[in-house]
Amino acid sequence: MGFEQDYKGLQDYYEARRLNTRIHVIQVLFGAVLVLYLFAFWYLQIVKVDYYRRLSDNNRLRRVTIKPLRGVITDAEHRVLANNRVAFNVRLDREKVTDMKTFFPRLAGILEMPESTLRDRIARYRGRPVFEPVVLKEDVDLAEAAYIESRRLELRGLSVEVESRRNYLYGPLAAHALGYVGEVSEDQIKTDPSGEYELGEIVGKDGVERQYDEDLKGDKGWKQVVVNSLGREIQEIEAGRKPDPGRALRLSLDLDLQRALEAAYADEAGSAVFLDPASGAILAIISRPAYDPNVFAHRFSQDIWGGLVNDPRRPLQNRVSMSKFAPGSVFKIVMSIAALEDGIATPARGDHCTGTWRFGEKVYQCWAVRKGGHGYLTMREAIIQSCNIYFYHLGNDMGIDRISKWAHRFGFGEPTGVDLPHEESGTVPDPDWKRRTVLRDPIWHPGETISVSIGQGALEVTPIQMAMFAAAIGNGGTLYRPHLLLSREVREGIEEDERQDHVIRRVELRPRTLEVIRDAMWGVVNEDGTGGRAKIAGRDICAKTGTAQVFRASRDIDADKLPKDKRDHAWFVGFAPKDNPRIAWAVFVQNGGHGGTTAAPIARAVLERFFQKLDSRQGVQQLASVAVPQ
Repeated sequence: MGFEQDYKGLQDYYEARRLNTRIHVIQVLFGAVLVLYLFAFWYLQIVKVDYYRRLSDNNRLRRVTIKPLRGVITDAEHRVLANNRVAFNVRLDREKVTDMKTFFPRLAGILEMPESTLRDRIARYRGRPVFEPVVLKEDVDLAEAAYIESRRLELRGLSVEVESRRNYLYGPLAAHALGYVGEVSEDQIKTDPSGEYELGEIVGKDGVERQYDEDLKGDKGWKQVVVNSLGREIQEIEAGRKPDPGRALRLSLDLDLQRALEAAYADEAGSAVFLDPASGAILAIISRPAYDPNVFAHRFSQDIWGGLVNDPRRPLQNRVSMSKFAPGSVFKIVMSIAALEDGIATPARGDHCTGTWRFGEKVYQCWAVRKGGHGYLTMREAIIQSCNIYFYHLGNDMGIDRISKWAHRFGFGEPTGVDLPHEESGTVPDPDWKRRTVLRDPIWHPGETISVSIGQGALEVTPIQMAMFAAAIGNGGTLYRPHLLLSREVREGIEEDERQDHVIRRVELRPRTLEVIRDAMWGVVNEDGTGGRAKIAGRDICAKTGTAQVFRASRDIDADKLPKDKRDHAWFVGFAPKDNPRIAWAVFVQNGGHGGTTAAPIARAVLERFFQKLDSRQGVQQLASVAVPQ
């Protein structure tokens, strides 16, 4: 018994000892956790107090971006082309509507919208916080906005918000030059080096709006507001920065000339550029068919966008700088200059046109083949009558390398640098070009030179290149970069002229060459030439017509007898007056037939308005010069 008692006592001893050990461990652990908690409370409430105070303020205070007004765009005479207008949007506060189902029919009647449309717009916000308002109807008129605002108690949940919206005062007029605005895309946000773009921000998408977006968009402001736990704004704090509006841009466009150009085009497709040959400033510009940029100034349906993108007439494409066509007979001016300058021919060079010319196994024709040809012509007469046979022979004597060299000198085959977002270079073919691009037949054939000699074949130019070329002939050989920007606002009421040097290069031409070419181009309009429909008495207009063949079937067929889409393209390129050019142009009518028939009258309409304004300004200057102060 004694042994058993001793053993049991020993067990109780060890058990009590293990229990005490566990209790001590627990006490130590509890003490350590308590110390850790106390340290954490001290660290959070004493050491990090400023940090968490800032976090608390951030939960209570929110920084709100204030959008600036976009800069105004005017013409050369400060007449507004694009500005901003006030727009009213009807919004719905979903929190204030208890029974949406019964509210829908009444809402549809008030807003004159289908219930299905309203349901779709509200459905888009299902995943968004309930306090965020839903825009039900945009750009309502003032009467409708006043009706809703005057019945706020009756129409609980409806309100009217005021926003700024881009406004193009003349709709489609000069649409491709002005461009349009729209919400910034995710790609633009990702690629923006400044990192300032935000979702929903309005930016320039095309034309001048895009080219000078940095000037036009202005600088955003900001303010701090107090928000509640749901994120709703409940109080504005007087802190932050006011937005700076965008800079006003003054373009070189003349609204009067632009209107005359738009009216003259009527329903024709094509493009035209009128510019100052002494500077390259664009006075009027058109691309048809056009679009109304006001469509893009607010949210629009996918159907509207799809209709514009899928329209076979491509109204969004700027044909002035993005479309390439054969220059047709206008290129005969380049041929003549090259031949005269390089000594291949003299102005007295004669040739006999019978209407056809056999070269190798192919017969090349002149447009006057049915008349038995033009007979004997000198260079001047060949330009006036636009004789193909004369220039077939001249091109064969010159060779493609010489032709290509002079075409490049006058800016063909390279961008002009016009201040618009996109521009095509065109094509000036030669043996090197063919080896690089035509792999199936890389060898240059003599017959291809013959085609290029009259502005056909693989030769492609843009209307803006043609206008720059016409200006260079008028001013004596200087290529100016065509441009739209005339000046920009540096601060309120003060403008800064665009002081860039717009000279691309100067083509050295002998005075005799210029005299021959200008005299021949004068004869195209004022003698029995192909451009007689542009003649204006006393104005000494110089020009060259061109017909770019579309289909082989159109050869030797009267354009008026062909379907519209089968007719040749029409060019009319020139400058005026002859001795002191004040305006140069290129008019292109797609499927217009002959340049002298459709393109020349368009140019004449603009020139009449130009000279009318010029006479008026000169009359005012004369009156001012003879005025004697009392």
